[in-house]
Amino acid sequence: MVRLVMLSVGAFIWLVTEVMPIGLLTDIAQGLHVSPAQVGLLVTGYAWLVALTAIPLTLLTSGVDRRVLVASLLLLAGGVDVACAFVTNYALMAVLRIMLALGHGIFWSVIAGVAVRLAPDIPVARATGWAFTGVAVGFAGGIPLVSAIGQWLGWRAAFLTCGAGALAVFAAALMLLPAMPAQRRRLDLLRLLRQPVFVYIAVLTMLVIIAHFTAYTYIIPLLQTIPHSPERLIPVLLLVYGVAGVGGNWVGGRLPCSAGRLIGMATAALVASHGVMVAAGWWPGLVWVDMVVWGIVGAVMNMAPQSYAMELAPDEREAACSFSVTGFNAGIGGGALCGGVVLGAAGPYAVLAWSAGIALLALLVLWAGRFVVGGRKQG
Repeated sequence: MVRLVMLSVGAFIWLVTEVMPIGLLTDIAQGLHVSPAQVGLLVTGYAWLVALTAIPLTLLTSGVDRRVLVASLLLLAGGVDVACAFVTNYALMAVLRIMLALGHGIFWSVIAGVAVRLAPDIPVARATGWAFTGVAVGFAGGIPLVSAIGQWLGWRAAFLTCGAGALAVFAAALMLLPAMPAQRRRLDLLRLLRQPVFVYIAVLTMLVIIAHFTAYTYIIPLLQTIPHSPERLIPVLLLVYGVAGVGGNWVGGRLPCSAGRLIGMATAALVASHGVMVAAGWWPGLVWVDMVVWGIVGAVMNMAPQSYAMELAPDEREAACSFSVTGFNAGIGGGALCGGVVLGAAGPYAVLAWSAGIALLALLVLWAGRFVVGGRKQG
């Protein structure tokens, strides 16, 4: 169990490292003398690069011992974060983020499989849930903590703190993880792409995450304009969202149902939560209910796609997870783009409508997947 907790802390570090520029957007922009939009590209461009490289890089590293690979990736995260604390120009920061993105796809492709190997006696969903607890905690407290450090000590101190944490987990990985030999797989993307199950995993994950991030990326303007939440309450509402996510991650890993069914329930609940948000326009108190429901939904959507990928392709878990990671990061970029366009063109209610519509499309794909992947395990 200690090893799973260490892996979860590593996931926490990687999540916070990925999205740290969001919480420090204006500070980094001022420090590097660029626009906030350029700093935003450090997140959106990062997500698209991960989407493009996760599958081939995971296959290229398929023969590396998982203990060595996980420790090396944590060292990469720590080294890049520390280096970012000392950069003096935007171009160097962008190069460092590119280096980090190349490791990101590999880390998220292997973490679920490593968790299962570390805890073979517990259900796959529960082992994955332990590993992804760090993600839920990161959304709940990691990002606000980094933002607070940035306000108190400056954005460079925030990068240094995160880097030091990554290096500490790197040392723990070297001490705690056992040797985990891996079988080298031939790099044959065409063979994988010809198997409907892998394409299905990527497409379903992408649609689910687009549905979520179309609205979640713009959660603050939604809270400000629909239930008219006062600015002083927004941090508290986001904290409620995050704490509910931690609980959702714990519950999601213990429900006695398949990951496919869990994705279906979470996607339907996303649509319901948007209905609660609309109702909060008339009864503002409902926004607290919405933050709890949406927080649980977001946590399940973070962990369930990889569990589902491993259920569908148990003999090629890491390849399946790499397709899920590709879909996930394409979904983040696609959702942020979709939500931004809709918000500017049609307003906040239209953002919720588009998010709900894409969620319904994801449910249709989930249902159709029963036929696409034939006799493989389904929800």
